[in-house]
Amino acid sequence: MEEVNQAFKEYMEVYKTLSIPEKRDEIINSTKELIVVFEQLAQQDHIPLEFLKSREINDLEGKNTSEDDFLEAELVYLEVAKNIIGQYLEQKI
Repeated sequence: MEEVNQAFKEYMEVYKTLSIPEKRDEIINSTKELIVVFEQLAQQDHIPLEFLKSREINDLEGKNTSEDDFLEAELVYLEVAKNIIGQYLEQKI
């Protein structure tokens, strides 16, 4: 576990040096990775998932995204993650 903690510490040091748009991208990508992990677990266990849909995610596709666009999209991704984790766990129990 010490190696994981050290790698995380190094990751955070690099993260701190990023620009605000790069930090936003990293946060969104990390949330998407979480969603993919549970999507893959569900596929392995043959558990169908239904994904929440929201147009706020599309707002990130432009170059000039606002803080509101980022926060709304991140909230959507977090809610999607919570929802599919719930669906997965509900089927596993």
